[in-house]
Amino acid sequence: MQSNINTSQPVYVAPANPAGRALASALTAEGYNVCGLADNLKQADGIINSHAQSKPDAIVIICNGPYTHNVAKGLMARGFAPHQLYTSLKEDVDTTAPTSSSGANSHSNIHPYKTPINEKFKSFRFRFFSFIIQVLRSIVPQRGYVYYAEQFFDTNMLLAYRQHRRQYPDEPWLIGRNIKQDLTMLDADNHLLRLFSLLGLWQMVRAKKMVVDHEFTGNTFTLFRKFIPVVQLWHGLPYKALSGNIHYPDICDDAFISSSSWFNEHIFPTIFRAKRYLDFGYPRNDVFSQSPEARDWINAEPLSTLTHIQNTTGSIVVYAPTYRDWGDNDYPLDLDKINAWCENNKRSFVLKFHPFISRQFGDAMALPDSENVQALPSHPHIYLYPSGKNIYPWLADAETLITDYSSIAYDFLLANKPIVYFQYDKQDYLKLRGNTLVSDSDFIAGEVALAIDELLRLLTDSAAANTELVSALRDKFWLGNKPACPLILEEVRS
Repeated sequence: MQSNINTSQPVYVAPANPAGRALASALTAEGYNVCGLADNLKQADGIINSHAQSKPDAIVIICNGPYTHNVAKGLMARGFAPHQLYTSLKEDVDTTAPTSSSGANSHSNIHPYKTPINEKFKSFRFRFFSFIIQVLRSIVPQRGYVYYAEQFFDTNMLLAYRQHRRQYPDEPWLIGRNIKQDLTMLDADNHLLRLFSLLGLWQMVRAKKMVVDHEFTGNTFTLFRKFIPVVQLWHGLPYKALSGNIHYPDICDDAFISSSSWFNEHIFPTIFRAKRYLDFGYPRNDVFSQSPEARDWINAEPLSTLTHIQNTTGSIVVYAPTYRDWGDNDYPLDLDKINAWCENNKRSFVLKFHPFISRQFGDAMALPDSENVQALPSHPHIYLYPSGKNIYPWLADAETLITDYSSIAYDFLLANKPIVYFQYDKQDYLKLRGNTLVSDSDFIAGEVALAIDELLRLLTDSAAANTELVSALRDKFWLGNKPACPLILEEVRS
């Protein structure tokens, strides 16, 4: 490995992803003094987030990839000097090969990190636009409200916007960057902007507040966040570790909204920076206290389809696993056994996957590309729900929820129905995702299955399952069935 690094010098590797871990293993095998990983966002044992946490005279070697410069910029913002940063110039990191066989030959170029000219230009451009927006905000009268997202509009965002639009039609704007969703129900909405434009820029410059439900790292959101009060809806009570925004000392949102005052007191302030933490609930959870006809079916499969499935193959069981961001998303589902169980018990098994996994699964099942729910070939009781659509109006009618580590489990507590946790890879999950934000006793409100036979047995028994655990957690976290949308609207307009 070519560098002027003394192998006894403390070394951290960034970021804490599979490629970074592979690089750390290879460096260790070559004799380098690797002390751990460095990451701008992730928190876990063996990961540092700032220079203050590093050992004296330590350096950071950044694994080369598409976000190298963003990682470097974040590390420098957290106290690392430019001369402490190095980069591994080799991109073909083998994240699957055993350490003993991949170490000596996989990484041959480590050099001091240098900020490219184009990155310096981006920094200058950001400062320039920041000045322009600051001036405009000081002279343009503020009016209206912006609901902002990138790539896609999530359910909480859509529902909150539609409530605002119904009551005060001239005030809200739904503005996105590179939105590719099929939102047929909003085709006639002239306050919807899927692509960022001059009109969108103008509405954001004069907005009284901006509402979001994710953390976006692009320059557009980062820029406007400096000047516009932000209401963060987020999108669920977490079990797994989250990065949040607490690591950015210049961020302090106007309000952070969740469905639990317990989480607002004990969890969210440790990962999100905001002036106030409010337990108004999540808009998507309003379905649990509404009749099917009263629910907002935006971006969801229609009630008529749900009713047809219930009448044809039986009441629904929803399987909604979380996405494995380390790449192992081969869920151990025996479709033959599941379909046979459904036939015997008059049930319909609805699969709701992450979009990437849903596409893979659909290809493997030879399903045509479709934005509608589809029954699997030769498995008429098993359905693939469209990955980009809202499952919650169906979830409210589900007999049982099957999940693993997803925040959807907390939402389903409001249904007061059985939950089965299919945690076949628990140890791998904890090893690769790090420490969870809450203990298992504050997450598990039902039975845990490790294999498909056990899962089906628990589903058979779930109709008579004791819901005391569900009630206990719902009471502990102060989860109520009060409608969230009206409360959020009042807060946004205050």
